[in-house]
Amino acid sequence: MNYTGRLEGLLTLLAPLSHIGESHGPDSYLDTQYIIGPDGYPVEIFCYHGNAFRGMLRDCGSKYMLDRLGKDGRVQVPLDVFYLLFSGGSIGGDQSVDIDQARRIRQAIPLLSVLGGGVGNQILPGKVNFGDAFPLCAEVQHMLPEHLRSEKHISWRQMTSERSFSRKDDAKDDNLRTYLQPEDRPLLEAGGQMALPLETEKKAKKKDAPQQMRYTIEVLNAGAKLWMRIDVRDLTEVEFGALVSAFDEWSKAPYIGGQNRIGFGRVAAEFSWHDVRGPEERDFLQISDKGRYLSETAQNAKELYDEFLNQYTEYLAEKRDGLVKLLEAN
Repeated sequence: MNYTGRLEGLLTLLAPLSHIGESHGPDSYLDTQYIIGPDGYPVEIFCYHGNAFRGMLRDCGSKYMLDRLGKDGRVQVPLDVFYLLFSGGSIGGDQSVDIDQARRIRQAIPLLSVLGGGVGNQILPGKVNFGDAFPLCAEVQHMLPEHLRSEKHISWRQMTSERSFSRKDDAKDDNLRTYLQPEDRPLLEAGGQMALPLETEKKAKKKDAPQQMRYTIEVLNAGAKLWMRIDVRDLTEVEFGALVSAFDEWSKAPYIGGQNRIGFGRVAAEFSWHDVRGPEERDFLQISDKGRYLSETAQNAKELYDEFLNQYTEYLAEKRDGLVKLLEAN
């Protein structure tokens, strides 16, 4: 059975969202683009890039795969394979098409078949297209599914605010200065002084650099909702399971955008599955503070993928370099 259709997602912000477009000095602003609004005129709106969501899922899916393959020990891969799995790789030299190699890669690494990448000197096309995520706002009413449209939706500009932060200079804190080496002492002393391996010249240049600063970030406020669409074409059951596994890994820390270290970008998510043959699953995937829920279709596909990875683990136990050799340049 193959899967062709679309996933429609509704992301509810449980914390402010930072998705930077322009920066002016220490101030950063939300990324925007122009669309043709409901009245037929261009209008500027915020959107969260589908490519950013795709990159996040690629990281999660690759982590899930390597963790499963390394049940008896961490799987480590060379740098070029690491970049291929987590960043999509790159191509070098004259581009070529090796159908047999592409088929082998798709069979061996379903996640790479789903998301695509640059392998050796050929591009392996993916099977999933990620659209931008738009806020449920007045400017995009005509672009939303009918069941999400409402005359009560406000402008996206009413959903934003600015958050300001300060970074203090700890060297000016008397309670902490006892840990600071005096400037007239050498970088390293026999008496137990510890110093970072910095060149003296660089240290001198940085000495006068200001450590205390104030910066501002424009954010989309918590409570705002974003709608997105992901188109899926001709995925095998195992490949569909690989896509579900990426969502499953993401559910452990469901964040999008930047400044996650201070809690920004945490979301609750609801995804529905719309098959081109007609069946729809409104509760295909749900992620909230209560945990994650997978529909029977999603769970079955993930179990098939997990079984595939279990079998591949046995193969790698005998040929630890099999994964790397498959991905080597032609």
